[in-house]
Amino acid sequence: MKVFRGLDVIAAEYKATDQVPTEARKFTGWDQFTLWFAAASLPAAWLYGGYMTGAYGLPGAFALIFLASTLTFIPWALIGYIAADKGASSVSLLRPAFGLRGSKLPSVFYLFFGYGWAAVNVFIAAISMSFVFNLTLGWPDAFHTPAGSPINYYLVPSILLICFLQGLFATAGHRAIRYLNWASTVALVGLGAYASYIVLKDFDFGQLWAWRPTQPLSFTFTAGALGNGFTYTLTLPLLLDLLIAYNWTWEFIGDFSRFARSKRAGTWGPFAGASLAQYWFFSVGALMTVAFLVTASPGSVNFAAISDPSFKATQLGFGLGAYLIILFATISTNAGNIYASALGITNIATRWKTSMRRLLLVSSAIVVPLAILPLFETNFVFTYIFFLDFLGAIVVPLWTLTLVDYFLVKARRYTDDLFASEGGHYWYRGGWNWPAVVTLLGGTALYWTIAFGLPALRETTSAALPTIAFVVVVYYFWGRSSWEKHLRALREERLVEATV
Repeated sequence: MKVFRGLDVIAAEYKATDQVPTEARKFTGWDQFTLWFAAASLPAAWLYGGYMTGAYGLPGAFALIFLASTLTFIPWALIGYIAADKGASSVSLLRPAFGLRGSKLPSVFYLFFGYGWAAVNVFIAAISMSFVFNLTLGWPDAFHTPAGSPINYYLVPSILLICFLQGLFATAGHRAIRYLNWASTVALVGLGAYASYIVLKDFDFGQLWAWRPTQPLSFTFTAGALGNGFTYTLTLPLLLDLLIAYNWTWEFIGDFSRFARSKRAGTWGPFAGASLAQYWFFSVGALMTVAFLVTASPGSVNFAAISDPSFKATQLGFGLGAYLIILFATISTNAGNIYASALGITNIATRWKTSMRRLLLVSSAIVVPLAILPLFETNFVFTYIFFLDFLGAIVVPLWTLTLVDYFLVKARRYTDDLFASEGGHYWYRGGWNWPAVVTLLGGTALYWTIAFGLPALRETTSAALPTIAFVVVVYYFWGRSSWEKHLRALREERLVEATV
């Protein structure tokens, strides 16, 4: 049997409901570390690192980066533990909790993660591409909309070109993705190191550390969908919610940890690789943003521009090379999002007999219209934050429930029935485990209620922490009671069959 290494697994014919055989589980802890260091080294981390300074400057940002991010990665890494234990993809891990058919519902949510991140990353890369076209063709960059136009239509060719390139790599160039990922990561580390050097050389760190916004930054969305509008105020609890959403939507950890040689490799390799990458890139984004804010004239700050990696590169005097590094780093990372989305489709359409490569092509095409949507919202900072918040309402109850199910309700004992089409331990009532489904929907509703209906509570407490507590308590007692009844029913059924 051929053994796939690195991002070569993208070309393997292991679908979401396939169990990776033991002989194909060859990823060492170092393989997992390097893969996740590369995956988490992306311009979006610079962007969010800049946003973290919007509440309490660098002290608040560094507390989130080095303390909160580390703690939030531990539950995420445990998803890798389960995947490595069973050789199961992330969406397959939903089946014991939700049922063989019920898992299709969270699998639909799962598509939001992959496609959503792919679209956001495309837009960030399109901003870089706009600077390339500005240098070569004289087109306006992303932050200068043509006069008289409601949108910057010059971004459309950039978006289409990036979608084409990432689709090309994802569907036909799996080996090229691996090399591109590492080359762009090394280049991005070098670019970040040089940028940090310039900032620390030209600015007094004490001055950067002492900077605080006069008041927490806020961004308002005025579309009719939210009535008269909705305002995000960047407080530490809100930023914590967004950080959890950012970290936990690396949903394809299971898709790669299922190839791990051991549970330790599938758990701590991703944890160390992703954590180290985000320490570095969040910090670079935070330092560069504060450096620009310290020197900005009062009232003249365009936070969307200042926090953008390509804008920062321009202000530091970098040229075409920096834009291309940011561009290709984003394209290579998006291969994982496209792969994860394709796996989500295989769990939903279990009877669709098609190749993994064709599914990757479909996933690549779906990203195109989604990547164009941010053009119609002039405040990309709000769009980015709202996107993370939307995902947080799904991912927080989803992965909390999955961990409670594996470690507490089923006491680390998942059977291979999770790979079945029907029947077995996880068939429940017609394939649905309703306590899990109801708890998931209840957790999502609670998160959204706090986030959008109780802003004062959200800005002081967070929406994620009450949601986690709700899911743990409700599903532990309800899910465990239901599981014990289900096991008794299975035993009685087998006794009847044995006596017939």
